[in-house]
Amino acid sequence: MRLVIYGCGGHGREMALAARPRPVVFMSDGTEGISRADLFPDDEICVAIGSSATRRLLTEKVQAYRSATIIAPTAVLDPSAQIGDGAQICDFSYIGSNVRIGRQLQCNVRSHVHHDSVIADYVTFSPGTLCLGTVHIGDDVFIGAGAVLRNGSPDRPIVIGEGATIGMGAVVTKSVPAGVTVIGNPARP
Repeated sequence: MRLVIYGCGGHGREMALAARPRPVVFMSDGTEGISRADLFPDDEICVAIGSSATRRLLTEKVQAYRSATIIAPTAVLDPSAQIGDGAQICDFSYIGSNVRIGRQLQCNVRSHVHHDSVIADYVTFSPGTLCLGTVHIGDDVFIGAGAVLRNGSPDRPIVIGEGATIGMGAVVTKSVPAGVTVIGNPARP
């Protein structure tokens, strides 16, 4: 069974490193790597594209194949964490206790998801994202490098709505509505 990285760009190359020591084959819809016509029935595919919308589209194109979940050897995962299909957990990342992660999360280098957080499908954590405890993140959310999401509480989690964008370095201290982009410290629309 081969591990196929769908995406020959920067994140694809980082996922090849995270998958070590397992050898990989790269695939694209362009001229780099193999094409979908070259796939074998037992291939596992990691869709390593940063855009949530494109990652979702490409995942649908290869839905007949097993989705590869990649967890880098230096990542730390609490045994109680639930990780969805196709998750990509890069080096030096941390997934804490009672965390639930949906399908196709990209958790880039040195990103953290702390206790009791719920992450939906096709979410992107850029390098150095800190998601503190009891944060609920909707589908297709993009979080920029170095952003910090303050912890919520069991009766009042911080909620990041579907399709929201958290800017690089933003400090999120309260919930963010669906589709809204926030930046700054404290983060504002």
